[in-house]
Amino acid sequence: MRKPSVFALAGGALLFGYALAVFHHTSFAVGGSDSSGYVNASRLLARGSASEPVRGLERLKMPAADAQLFIPLGYVTGPRPGTMSPSYPPGLPLHMAVAATVSGSPRAPFLVSPLSGLACLVLIFFLGRELGLPRGLAVAGSALLGFAPVFVFQEVVAMSDVPATAWAMAAVLAGLRARRTPAYAAIAGAAFAIGVLVRPMNALLLPALFLALPARPKSWGLFALGGVPFAAFLLLYNEAAFGHPLSTGYGELLSEALAWSNFPPRAAYYAGWLSRTLSPIVTLGWLVVAFDRRVARRDRAVLLSWFASFFVFYGFYVVYGAWWYTRFLLPGIPALILGTLLVLRDALRLDRPSTGRARILHASAAAVFVLAALAVEVRFLAKEEPHKIYKGEQVYPDASEMVRRRLPPNSILASMQLSGALHYYTPITYVMWNWLLPERFAELRASTERRGHRWYALLAPFEVEEIRRNLPGRWREIDRRGDVALWELLPDVPADPSR
Repeated sequence: MRKPSVFALAGGALLFGYALAVFHHTSFAVGGSDSSGYVNASRLLARGSASEPVRGLERLKMPAADAQLFIPLGYVTGPRPGTMSPSYPPGLPLHMAVAATVSGSPRAPFLVSPLSGLACLVLIFFLGRELGLPRGLAVAGSALLGFAPVFVFQEVVAMSDVPATAWAMAAVLAGLRARRTPAYAAIAGAAFAIGVLVRPMNALLLPALFLALPARPKSWGLFALGGVPFAAFLLLYNEAAFGHPLSTGYGELLSEALAWSNFPPRAAYYAGWLSRTLSPIVTLGWLVVAFDRRVARRDRAVLLSWFASFFVFYGFYVVYGAWWYTRFLLPGIPALILGTLLVLRDALRLDRPSTGRARILHASAAAVFVLAALAVEVRFLAKEEPHKIYKGEQVYPDASEMVRRRLPPNSILASMQLSGALHYYTPITYVMWNWLLPERFAELRASTERRGHRWYALLAPFEVEEIRRNLPGRWREIDRRGDVALWELLPDVPADPSR
């Protein structure tokens, strides 16, 4: 058997083993705001809709002005009174809807992220080869990405970060190949546009793509042409979901969440966590590629602008605080890895002919650097165990099933953290306790109890004290699943007239 065939067979076997591990740890649960928002949106799209009636309004015959009380996490007010729409972009839900329709399996939407993760490992290999990495270092790139803690964390849950990363890499790869084959420019445009559908901030990739594509008007025209159908879809979706082609489910979030003063602490935070999760070798290697003259100037500019665009933008973003928020940078992290491996290639002259002893020495040195970086990743994975998130997420469907089994049809269930899961798994009438104040709750409770409704609550631990303030009354725990408790609101005790 020829050497390339052996190499391909070994690579395929490693990828297959990795896939088995990923599928074993994949969460098939609709959980909090993000995963429930995406999966609920995919179910809507599969029905050909972008909005739906607010469940509680219809059942309790309440005015549209009260809609906010009954809109679960992952949704916003819809384009018409009494309706609601998913707040998240349509790209990932569209992937999920296609997967569910094609396969006919309700589990298919949850496989979009792990399958995207496997695509990422293949794409970074071909990107490395396109940039001139030897096959061994290109495989090392797949390993460094595949065991990056934030990548592992995101590829086993129903989130957009890994699919967005896959489309970002596909766009850059197509852009680089367009230098030889002009038609790839249209593919780059399509991949870029799909990535923006999945995650709007993938638009930050545009400078890197401008540098990756041939500097010719024809290439830019083909790039734009490739993206037009997906841009048109986004405008039509926004019109249907939010009432205007340029409206989104984010509202004013970005403008309110960005500030110049955020940058110093955020930049230090991201730099620190990237070094601790990917190793200083990877973060410093990307910086050094700027001075590596054996890498073409335009390719250096691609790699530097690719990651820097995400790093700088999210340096101004208000949300941060834990290591997993480096997921915002995930579509740019392949540039860190590729830049580092190019520096390693050139420092050790791995792309040049050498004698047998020198070749072994240089290859061994490269292996030491790569294994040292992998050791940092694996050690972090072993400590934090992000791949085991599926165990914690299972409480959402389990608690929802408890609700289906325990509560009568006339129930009103106060919740917040589990509201998206309740919308997906149950027919229950739920209300968002976080939008209720004691006076409004007293009115709502009185009017609904007169009509035969009974009040319950499904709460995560952090919600218990909050709901006691917002919804005062005699609450009694009646069941639980894991750390999620089901509570019943008991009738008020009548005042003793003799006192």
